[in-house]
Amino acid sequence: MRILMLEDNKALSKLMHTFLSKEFRVDAVYNMDEASAYIQRYDYDIALLDRNIDGIDLGLELVEKIKIKNPSAGVIIISAYGAVSDKIEGLNVGADDYLEKPFDFDELYARIYALSRRHTNTNNIEYEGLSCDIQNSSISYEGKNIDLSKKESDLFFYLIKNKNKLFSSDELLDALYLHPEDIASSTIRVTIAHIRKKLPIEIIKTVKTRGYIIEV
Repeated sequence: MRILMLEDNKALSKLMHTFLSKEFRVDAVYNMDEASAYIQRYDYDIALLDRNIDGIDLGLELVEKIKIKNPSAGVIIISAYGAVSDKIEGLNVGADDYLEKPFDFDELYARIYALSRRHTNTNNIEYEGLSCDIQNSSISYEGKNIDLSKKESDLFFYLIKNKNKLFSSDELLDALYLHPEDIASSTIRVTIAHIRKKLPIEIIKTVKTRGYIIEV
């Protein structure tokens, strides 16, 4: 799961990044220009947006940009603006959740997972006898389980969750690895080859020179 985090308090941002990076790929940005640039480059699963950026209430402006770029993205507003009217305003512009500062990191973690489950289009995908349980990251074919490694499972389920969307190898590396710059460029190709050997049907398609896609 890839998360965009907009927080201009660098001390808090560092703490949040350290905590969340144990489980997720987190891009931390500190101002609107950085946030807008990252939104244009990547499709995020979750965005965590502070409202007060450099003393100005700007965070809500990004909600619409994120939703237009990727309607399935989940957005959590994190703000010291804690009045009921502030929360209603955030939800009315399209945010999915609103977390008041100060907050507990474990609660943030739980809200991210809850929102991720809510934004999964379907928990089960069936295709030519192949059954994919997205919530539990399990695959079976005609009732028989198929075992994938952690790396294989992460890649396969990223593609199936984003079915009918084409990804380049670089985009997949960025989405799946905390430090993609340290990962060999051939990793995606090799991992997909291993997945294909384990699956009884051809579900991952290669689009020459462009990348990979699951069309179901």
